[in-house]
Amino acid sequence: MNDMKKIETIFAWIVKIGLFIIPFLPLYVSSSMLFPFITGKNFAFRIITEVIFVFWVWLAVAHPEYRPKLTFLFKAITVFVVIVFLADIFGPNPYRSLFSNYERMEGFMMLGHLYLYCVMLMSVFRKRDWMIFFHSTVIASLAVSYIGLMQKFGYPVSVQGGFRVDSTIGNPTYLAAYLVFHLWILLILMHAYRKQWWALLLYALAFLFELMIIYFTATRGAVIGLVVAGIMLGGAVVWKWSEVFPSPPDHHTNKRKSWPLGRKIAAAVFACIIVAPLIFWLARNTNAVQSNQVLRRLTNYSLQEGTIQARFHIWGQSWKGFLERPFLGWGQENYYLVFQKYFNPKLWGDEPWFDRSHDIFFDWLIHAGLLGVSAYLAMYGALYTSIVKGIRKHSVPFWSGAIVLAALFAHLIQNIFVFDNLNTYLLFFAFFAYGSFLMTKQAGDGKADMPRRMSEKLYVRAHGAAICGAGFLLVMSYYLHIAPIRQSKTLIRALMAFQEPVAMDRQIAIFKEALAYDSFGTTEVREQIVNIARSVAGNQRYSNTEQAQYITFAIDELRKEVSSPARDVKHMTFLGSLLSGSIESNQNYLIEAKKVLEEAVKLSPTKQMVAFELAQYYVFVGQHDAAQYDAARDLLYHAWKSDPTFRVAAIHTWMMAVVTKRQDIAEEVAVLYPLTSLSEADLVRIGEAYRRIEDYKNALPVYEQLVASAPKQAQYRATFAALLAREGRIKEAREQAREAIKLDPNIASDADRFLQDLN
Repeated sequence: MNDMKKIETIFAWIVKIGLFIIPFLPLYVSSSMLFPFITGKNFAFRIITEVIFVFWVWLAVAHPEYRPKLTFLFKAITVFVVIVFLADIFGPNPYRSLFSNYERMEGFMMLGHLYLYCVMLMSVFRKRDWMIFFHSTVIASLAVSYIGLMQKFGYPVSVQGGFRVDSTIGNPTYLAAYLVFHLWILLILMHAYRKQWWALLLYALAFLFELMIIYFTATRGAVIGLVVAGIMLGGAVVWKWSEVFPSPPDHHTNKRKSWPLGRKIAAAVFACIIVAPLIFWLARNTNAVQSNQVLRRLTNYSLQEGTIQARFHIWGQSWKGFLERPFLGWGQENYYLVFQKYFNPKLWGDEPWFDRSHDIFFDWLIHAGLLGVSAYLAMYGALYTSIVKGIRKHSVPFWSGAIVLAALFAHLIQNIFVFDNLNTYLLFFAFFAYGSFLMTKQAGDGKADMPRRMSEKLYVRAHGAAICGAGFLLVMSYYLHIAPIRQSKTLIRALMAFQEPVAMDRQIAIFKEALAYDSFGTTEVREQIVNIARSVAGNQRYSNTEQAQYITFAIDELRKEVSSPARDVKHMTFLGSLLSGSIESNQNYLIEAKKVLEEAVKLSPTKQMVAFELAQYYVFVGQHDAAQYDAARDLLYHAWKSDPTFRVAAIHTWMMAVVTKRQDIAEEVAVLYPLTSLSEADLVRIGEAYRRIEDYKNALPVYEQLVASAPKQAQYRATFAALLAREGRIKEAREQAREAIKLDPNIASDADRFLQDLN
């Protein structure tokens, strides 16, 4: 049995070391794979989790002490994961729900591994282990913060660009959320080591440093969450000071001071937490605040702001999607179906394809319906009720328990306008696991919790379970990790081959090599093929034969992508665009392009971008069938009327109204967009449309405005002169012609003939 004891000790430390390594993953950026800030971290997390899980299985089977306690919190987390799994399986696109894509690396693959990670934290860690874990993640966060600080000096450059830092996280909002968690961890450490002045000083400096980096991220949600939770924690500390920092009674009176110096300082800090945001808010319109980019962003809040308005529109779409599938939702990663079906036309100015609701509640309503969001909130409820109950019974330390509650509440507030990723999920589930540790009274140093002597039979079962688990993971590792990693690396090679450039046959061969791995990254490979197809078409670097070869390859791959039942309108639009652009070289695409684009419009009837693609097809076909111009006009008119503030839709509608001689529609657009409000490019398009149908009377005011907008353009004046002459305004025509000659002597001969004709 001594050998078994050694095995148990070794296996326990393997699990713990793996858990200590995971906090350093936010530092990992994989430049050899697509989405380097996301893919590398996630693959590493999954592989580490699976490896140590095999050893944990042995421990859990052999020793009950390594099994999670069946607390209300553990059951709530388990129920949540089970409900999400059912939602993913029964959603419209289960494969995507389970495996996600390179850009997110979420789905049930992430949630399932996070569950195993949380279970192991709950089962294996004791007080000493939690202190090591907290120090590990703080050290990692300080390294992340240091890189963020270097970005303020210009090296390395922020991925997002601008003044907001993002470090190795790759996004300022996620960086802020990640660091906010560490502020709470530092408060735990400051309290735990408060009697060692040098340690307390180091933690305090780290706290201020990371607070400064959060400021540099200019993330409003994180600041709001931090302030609100800070106010709640500060008030609780002042109220329960004697429980946080118990002091000995006075030697003379044998009574404890009700307001010792520390409590007074805490009250002052509490007051500052309340007053400081108010001061900044009242001073938000001053020059000192408005001249600072970070302060301006942190203090400028308005429900009319574009970002806030976009969130409201997205939430409205999400609500409609929830009502359609209220109980188990659509499954993870399937928000694209809701987005395309219930698209709000007012979102035309934002990013074209949202894949999240950007709100934790709406996200889970879509991912897993009412059951899912209820289970998610039940996790919070289980944690909060258990910790509060423990604090009241003095079985849970007040400070640690209050920090856990404040940290998760702050994160919940921030997530009203954003969603989690791996960097924040690791800390989110770690705090739940730490809360479970506090509630189950595992506060010893580990010596009192040593496993009892177990039977040989139980060890045999442990060996069998671990071997079976290891065998299963080894078999699945190729499909879950090796294939998608290789596919991502091959995709990078394919993109680099296009940049070099490499011969067309070789480029296609590398893409086919990437596709052959057939993992969850295949969709991304096909999207990149399409992106390159847009650059290949009309590129003089390639012959017509090579262009046709690549376009045919891209079309064939997109056909496979849109053949799934839960079709993505984005891919259908891409396919329709490629088919339309290749009709001249292949007439067989004519019917297919129409079918694909019309189906796309049916799936997303309010998405203007999709309507534009179909209208463009109608315009092309209209060269041989004028009736198609009417169809294009009606489609564009509908797209414009869905949100009349969409200028591009308005100009397109105006142009097609002119071409189809529907002056009533043109005038309807002109009421909202008078000529004086149009850009030079828009005026040129509309003017040319009027000239095309020989409607010179309506073309005249357009070119008059063009001359006023761009008085140095000789061609505009020349055209304006010709239009004036047609209207019998000879004197004005001569003046414009002479001005045109002054601006561009190269047109003098043509202008002179024009003047002679006027005579």
